[in-house]
Amino acid sequence: MDGKRWQTGFALFGEVVITGLVVALLTVPVVTALPALAAGAAHLRRYLTGDSVRVADLLRDFAAACRTLWPAALGWTAALLLLLWNLSLAQADVIPGSAGMLAVTVLLLAAWGSLLLRAAAAWRPGRAAAPTVRAAVARAREDVAGSVLLAFACGMCLVFVWMLLPLYLVAGGLLALAAIAVEHRAAARAEPEYGTAEPGGPGA
Repeated sequence: MDGKRWQTGFALFGEVVITGLVVALLTVPVVTALPALAAGAAHLRRYLTGDSVRVADLLRDFAAACRTLWPAALGWTAALLLLLWNLSLAQADVIPGSAGMLAVTVLLLAAWGSLLLRAAAAWRPGRAAAPTVRAAVARAREDVAGSVLLAFACGMCLVFVWMLLPLYLVAGGLLALAAIAVEHRAAARAEPEYGTAEPGGPGA
């Protein structure tokens, strides 16, 4: 049993690495980060449910995500550039209150990354940008703890890449896996617990 569990975990790790490599290539233009992560999350979701895991399907999802998510992708990229500009100003200490601005900008960057992963997990083939973003915001509001976990996932991947640049090639797969894991966690917690007593029944 332990051997089978080890093989399953190793196979999942291999699929995450493959997904990370593809997502890394697809995110080179930066503006394609959201569609690439959405396609990566859809690919890993199919793998975990025993469906197709062909790279061709991942690329097909990426093309579909680009067609439907491009308004959100542009908005996320613009927000990232603005936050990075604020971060550079705060680090340069050229404006009053740079320390406070630095702290706020870091928190906003964490929220940006968390919401990006929420949107990637919320996307489904054929779903437009507006419903995807609304679903991401709703999930972030309903599952604050999960959003914090996603922010930590973004931070840890950033640290990994800072420590060893080639880890960028697997970071996309790790983030996509984190996105669907938090989604699954929220769904599992929302399910009613079995074995609870019915009102008016024995033990009520």
